[in-house]
Amino acid sequence: MRYANTSLAELLAGVIRGELGSMSAVMSAKHEELLSAADALGGPLVVPRTAAVSVLRALRNGVYGPESVQAWASFVSAGFVANRSPGPIRPVEIDFEDAWEDAIAEAVSRLDEIGDVVDGEVTSCEIDDLLKLLGERP
Repeated sequence: MRYANTSLAELLAGVIRGELGSMSAVMSAKHEELLSAADALGGPLVVPRTAAVSVLRALRNGVYGPESVQAWASFVSAGFVANRSPGPIRPVEIDFEDAWEDAIAEAVSRLDEIGDVVDGEVTSCEIDDLLKLLGERP
């Protein structure tokens, strides 16, 4: 469902900034629409450190559930909504902020494991460690 008076490009930009409330629009959009939305933004899509921090805090505080957080992590790491697009696709090109690339990548990777049989739950201690890695106080 799209939000009134908000374009898919604006919602996509929100997702890149860690605004999980926009994930439903991204998840329901056709991949071609996402590619067009990314092109409409006119520049590279870069996940900032603050987005990873925001998502980690939202998970820890129960603002968003593990499924929403995992969907965000999966999307920003792969550039497409998993299990929806048959055959090969061109992913939306999404980068991580250069100065924090390794820390963001580690946080996104760990959040993408939510729901896995072995590593499927992210503990509060892990969230605190990831926040520290991202230069934040837990």
